[in-house]
Amino acid sequence: MKKILLASTALVLSAGLAHAQAVTITGEGRMGIQYDDSGFAGGTNWRQENRLTLNFNVSVEADHGLTFGAWSRARMQVAGLGTAGAGVFSGSRVWAEANGLRLTFGNQDGAMRGAGFAMGYAGGCGVGYEGGINCWDSAGLLGVSQGQNSTGSDNQPMARVDYTFGTTRVALSHSRTGATELGVRSTFGAFTVGLAYSNNDNAAAYTALTAPVAALAGFAPDQTVALSGRYDGGSWGVGALVARLSSTGPDYTNWAISGDVDLGGGNLYGYVGDLYGSSSYGLSYSYGLGGGASLVAGAEHWSAGAGNTVGSVGVVFTF
Repeated sequence: MKKILLASTALVLSAGLAHAQAVTITGEGRMGIQYDDSGFAGGTNWRQENRLTLNFNVSVEADHGLTFGAWSRARMQVAGLGTAGAGVFSGSRVWAEANGLRLTFGNQDGAMRGAGFAMGYAGGCGVGYEGGINCWDSAGLLGVSQGQNSTGSDNQPMARVDYTFGTTRVALSHSRTGATELGVRSTFGAFTVGLAYSNNDNAAAYTALTAPVAALAGFAPDQTVALSGRYDGGSWGVGALVARLSSTGPDYTNWAISGDVDLGGGNLYGYVGDLYGSSSYGLSYSYGLGGGASLVAGAEHWSAGAGNTVGSVGVVFTF
């Protein structure tokens, strides 16, 4: 009986491996020094930071033109950045795709971020080796758009549909405990444009990234509309992002204009903008070290309240 059970287990495992046609591990490692003049936990303005991220990807080609895939992430980082130093697995997502149409369940970005808003082609989280400490170049969209959870379970089970035709992608997402979002992105030659909407349903009071302004502590938007555009000139590019955040109380129109240019063997990125009625700006320089590694230094400032300046210098590599 023991031999039969072992043989059966071997057959099941071999069958599973036969159909798992693509299993890949990608990731990122980084290390650096960060500065925040408002202070980190523990009362210091400086801290040492490091992180290792591993992405587990599975893809299977089924019959009738169907493709199935799955993803999960393990993240190990210094304590005090949302998780302990030990590895933490994220919630997973699983999708089915055919003829440009993809249906995804689980831990994922909503349609707004999926269309390149908040962190994407038009600018957003572009300062520093960590991709922005506070991301003030996202015109506030990082705080109101729905994103995947990289350091724990999926807190907002989400379904998202993407349809891609040519250079255009349309995405619609809905969270059972959060928002419904729509995102559209299309490329015409060197130009890329986008439109996004969120009803911010059941949005918690928006306090992230707004510490310098006490009046924003209870701001909870109930609708968000965003427009973006970018021109890619090859060795340089410019982008613009505008977001209208409406609520039962105050309304805000945030914007950011960004640009980047190849310079001195690296890439210089900068932006200026208006965030909740106060100016913001930032500058970052990335120098490639080869092998997927880059040395990056950057800083950004938001003039709201007493003002807040953050910055960092460090190394990041992808694999």
